[in-house]
This record gives sequence, C-alpha cells and structure tokens, in this order.
Amino acid sequence: MKNILKPIETPYVDAQALLNLLADYKKPREAILRMVKNEELIRLKNGFYLISEKITHGSSRVIPFEQVANLLYGPSYVSMEWALSFYGMIPERVHTITSMTLGRNKEYSTSVGNFSYYTLSSESYSIGITQKKSPDFIGGFLLASPEKALADMVFKTCKNLDKDQLKDELLESKRMDQKSFHELNKDLLENIAKTYHSKHVYYLIDLIGVL
Repeated sequence: MKNILKPIETPYVDAQALLNLLADYKKPREAILRMVKNEELIRLKNGFYLISEKITHGSSRVIPFEQVANLLYGPSYVSMEWALSFYGMIPERVHTITSMTLGRNKEYSTSVGNFSYYTLSSESYSIGITQKKSPDFIGGFLLASPEKALADMVFKTCKNLDKDQLKDELLESKRMDQKSFHELNKDLLENIAKTYHSKHVYYLIDLIGVL
C-alpha cells in the first residue's frame, strides 16, 4: 500500500485525494482503514491524515505542526505561545499548537499533539499575518508576526490583568526576553490595537515604551 502514497508530495493527505488514488480498488474506504491500522497513515481527524513514511527520518519523526494546524481547522493561522516560541521570544517549550480562527473555538487532541483554536473577529483577523516556508516540507503556512502573536495572547489570556500584572505575566510567568520587546514594530502593534478594541493591547504598547 505504501506505493499508493508515493505520488503524494506533501506529508499530509485528505480522504478525497486517497479515494482518487484508490479508484481501482473495490473497497477504497476499507483500504484507507487498513493503512491507518498498519500505521501507514496517522489519522488526525475524519478525512485528514499524516503519511508516516514522509515524516519519519530514521528513528525520529519530523511533524509539520504549523502546516497541520492551518489545515486541520480553518481559516486559521498559528499564533500566541506557539508562534512566540517559534520566534524564540519565550524560552519554555510549548506543547499545544495555538491558532486563531474565524470559526468557533475548537480543540483537537491527536497522537502527534494538541491543537487549540481561538475565535477572532474578521476585522481583527487579517492584519499582521505572514506566510512562512516550511524548512522540511513542500509548501508553507500562515503564522502571526511577533507583534500579532503577542497581541493575540494578551487579547485572549490577559483580560483580567492590569498593566503591572500584565508586565509580570510577560516577564516573569512567560519569561519573555526583554530585548525582544525592543525589536517589535510599534506602528504595527498600534494598527493591530485599533482593530482589536482592547485596552490590554494598548497596555502592551505602553509597556514596550518603558521596558
């Protein structure tokens, strides 16, 4: 069955593409189930799979987490803690791939990781998203800029904090490198704040001015 999967260039595949490849089989859906049982495919949700052979390098796996996050539920872009870790702005290892979406809040617990999605309004959604090329696989993914990722995290998780508490949350709890604040684009943050209508994002801008 592995030869069936070889023409697929990406490390992931959906059910429709598999059914097209298995068009000559009498029972193509049963063939897909066998590939999952034999661990040739890793099921992430109904109709969406990772191809084991394409993510396995020796005894280790390389998972295209950001690409998977974009495709697992969308429209969405990777943001918040995962994006901040991607940019090296927080030192802690992040275990959940966090994204923003135009859809409803959503969570997926899969064998390769946990994926969380947080609702954002259409007005706030599009500003500050960047396209990144995957270093290991064909294609790319949508990722928040550092400014956007930080604003998203503050907007969604720091609503009950005052300005001093927000400073402690970022510098003490999240252990963000203070130097990374100086590299942020304040103009972009201000444009983001205008669409988020959040006093906490403005707190963030004020903090950057004094850190």
